[in-house]
Amino acid sequence: MARLPIIPTPHAVPDYVADGARIAAILLVWGIIAAFFTYGVSEIGGTGSLFETLGPQIGAALALTGVLNAVLYLLYRAIDYWHQHP
Repeated sequence: MARLPIIPTPHAVPDYVADGARIAAILLVWGIIAAFFTYGVSEIGGTGSLFETLGPQIGAALALTGVLNAVLYLLYRAIDYWHQHP
């Protein structure tokens, strides 16, 4: 009876680089959207406007959403990798 290796064989380096690029793209896109709301939308209407108050809060929520999206992608890839190597 053949024994399965304890440590699964690794993927090729370009696969890991591509996954890293996808994670960086996720963070970049959400970061740009968050920066737009934090610095762009908050300038609409001048001092005391609703946008000045809500812009940074929406930007922070979008930045957190981006980080959680990247973590979710990491979990997806880990589960996918685990299922490929039973």
